[in-house]
Amino acid sequence: MTSRRTTALPATALVLAVAAVSTLTGCAAGSTPSTARTTGASARTTGASAGTTAAPAEATGAPADASGAFDPVAAIAHRSWEPYAATFEMTVETGEGDAKEVTTVAGRSNHNTPAEGSRLESRMVRGSDVLAWEETVTIDQVVYRRDKANGESRWSKDQKSPAAAGSSAEDKDGYAKALLDAGPAAREGMETEAGVPVFHLSASLSPAELRRADPSYGVERQNQGVDAGDCQVWIDRFGRTVRAELSTVVAGKPVVTKERYSDFGPAETFTPPAVG
Repeated sequence: MTSRRTTALPATALVLAVAAVSTLTGCAAGSTPSTARTTGASARTTGASAGTTAAPAEATGAPADASGAFDPVAAIAHRSWEPYAATFEMTVETGEGDAKEVTTVAGRSNHNTPAEGSRLESRMVRGSDVLAWEETVTIDQVVYRRDKANGESRWSKDQKSPAAAGSSAEDKDGYAKALLDAGPAAREGMETEAGVPVFHLSASLSPAELRRADPSYGVERQNQGVDAGDCQVWIDRFGRTVRAELSTVVAGKPVVTKERYSDFGPAETFTPPAVG
């Protein structure tokens, strides 16, 4: 795989891809409901993983039978808002054939925590060309970056704007709820992901449903002329997304986003790298 200097367009797209972490999960990294912000303030993380915070309390979740089967409505209604960390993998494929661009994001991130915390590696390629390759550590509103595409070993430091902060938790159960609202046909049933019982939800969401599921994403896609999005979500009995897929067509190009979450555990502490 060859590497060439990052141009403005791929760099911007890569930043957007990193910002899209947890778009489909039903809970943005670092976001937490207003009640949990009050009762869970002591769980605040300071965000590259150097340790863990106190283990989360046992989640309520949905009751499960001996086979692990559960009601997805109960899983969402009784989802846990306890802080946790998960390994994250995302692939975004845009276009087709030789012009297809593939963005991958992988790493570890906190969820349901008052402050954001993650360490991710993101790469965008077209064929054998590396358009962008970046490593980031996010701690609250500070983002540390290094450009691996250009062989950079030093870290830089940026302050996130208020508009780039995690969205409010009240908006964040969107996709699973939208799929449940789509009716019985959207309920594909129980499956297993990496040994974990999950409920599979699947439906085509209209622009209005996309806006309800994720207001900022839905408005962006509507402005781009997207007619609908084929959405699939696999949730565990605690209401957490284990896997998700969203397919749309933007400006005549297919865009397929796939996410996986695994290795759930206590929220972690991310240590800032040395800058300069």
